[in-house]
Order: sequence, then structure tokens, then C-alpha cells
Amino acid sequence: MMQETESSLQEGAPGSAAGGPRAIVCPACERLLPAGSTYCPSCCGEDGRRGALLRGAMFGWIAGFLFGGLASAAWSSYVGPEQTAWAPVLTTTLGCAVFGVLIGMIVNRKG
Repeated sequence: MMQETESSLQEGAPGSAAGGPRAIVCPACERLLPAGSTYCPSCCGEDGRRGALLRGAMFGWIAGFLFGGLASAAWSSYVGPEQTAWAPVLTTTLGCAVFGVLIGMIVNRKG
């Protein structure tokens, strides 16, 4: 079994050190891409804009959700837990998350 692995590596199989990688696999859609590709055209669009927008939206959602949660926690500790209602807490948290998505998409757009 060890001899088969060594012989396939010596022949220059894709992924071997001798032949070098000829193609890479997209982790999202599992399509083969040329070795020098910076992004997958089917996932990120022909020019990469769709991937940049989705990446910005994801990071903006996380940052906005965390900031909204901290703002809601600070507000509820200021007014007291007995006076805190669910509606303002959820509105603040989700509003900050949506605002974060918009800011993330604007910041990460290309061209």
C-alpha cells in the first residue's frame, strides 16, 4: 500500500509536491477551479462582487448583533430588570444587526 502512494506522488498526481496542484476545489460548491483562482465564479460571481457583499453582510450581522446585545444589556441594567420589556430589547438588538448588515455590505463592495 505504501508503494502505491509513493508511485502516485512520483508521477506528478494533482496535489503532489512534484507536479504541484493543477486545480483546487471550491469549499462551498465543490467545483474544480484553476490553481491561481482567488474566488469561485459560481459562488462569488464573475467579478467577485457577490462574494464580497455576502462576506460583508455576514460580518456586519455578527458585529451589529453583538453591539445591539451590548446596548440592550446596558440599557436594561440602567433602567432595571423589572422595568425592561422584551419589545425594546429585541428591537434594539435586531435593529443594530440589520444596520450592521447594511454597513458591512457598503464597506465590502468592490469597485
